[in-house]
Amino acid sequence: MVALSRDKRLAYEKAQPQFWRYAGEEGDKAQEKWFKELLEDKNYAMFIAESETQEILGFVIGKRIAAPEVYNPGGLTLMIDDLCVQSENLWQSVGHELIEKIKATAKTKGAKQILVVCGAHDHPKRKFLSEQNLQVASEWFVGGFV
Repeated sequence: MVALSRDKRLAYEKAQPQFWRYAGEEGDKAQEKWFKELLEDKNYAMFIAESETQEILGFVIGKRIAAPEVYNPGGLTLMIDDLCVQSENLWQSVGHELIEKIKATAKTKGAKQILVVCGAHDHPKRKFLSEQNLQVASEWFVGGFV
């Protein structure tokens, strides 16, 4: 999972070098520690998809969160900050399987909507998310101080 996440961050860094700047091996170590901590947190759900040879093809990590008090979506939100597949041709198979698994789990625990983080430049992932009947609700504009 750490390797897939690193590969995604390196690709994202090309699109937005400051926000997505790779933190090197220390960042990979922090990512591994973070993943282990999430496994123990009952508010998070994590699924991986593997090949027959146990190669990780993708993973998803989501957290059930309450909406800000000024909004009422009718229940908890499943926030997916990490949804990653090994290659873009796996979105329709592996990506779909992962998102359906985590949605089903979150739904049984009171989630009423899903929020997925996606880079503005990540066209294959954005296309996939649109095909899952998700719409862009907000975007971040990022820049350094000049």
